[in-house]
Amino acid sequence: MTVLKLGNHGANTVECIDLEDVDYIEIEGRKIIFHAKDEKYQHISTLSELEEHLFKHGFDLLDKTNLVNLKRVKHYDESQGKVFFEEQPTAKSKYATVALIKQKQIRRYLGQPLVKESRESLPAVLGLLHKDELKKRLIADYSG
Repeated sequence: MTVLKLGNHGANTVECIDLEDVDYIEIEGRKIIFHAKDEKYQHISTLSELEEHLFKHGFDLLDKTNLVNLKRVKHYDESQGKVFFEEQPTAKSKYATVALIKQKQIRRYLGQPLVKESRESLPAVLGLLHKDELKKRLIADYSG
C-alpha cells in the first residue's frame, strides 16, 4: 500500500508498506494512521495529496479526476482535450482528460518561441503548469 511515512519536522516521504507489517490503524486528526514497528504512516486519501508528493516524480493533476505521469504522455490531442500514452492513439487507446484551464495554458505555452527553439517535450511543458511555474518561466524568459 502506498502511504506517507511521517518523518520529523514534516519531512514526509512516499513509501510502500506491506499490510502484514502493520501493528494497528487509528484516526489521528481526521487522518488514517498506520503503525508498523516504530514508524507511523499516513493514508493518502485524495489526488491532491498524491500530487503534492508525486509532482517531483513527474505527475501532475491535469484535471480534477486524474493525476498523470507526464513522462508517459506521448500525444496531446488539442481538439479533444486529451493526453495519450502512445504516439499514434486509436479509438481504444488509454487517455486522460485535460482541464480547460490547463488546455489554454498548454496552447499558449506551445506558441512561445522558446519552446519551439528548445524543442521541449510535452511532459516538460505540462510540468511547467504546476503551481504558477508557467507564469514564472514566461516572465523569466521575456524579461531577461
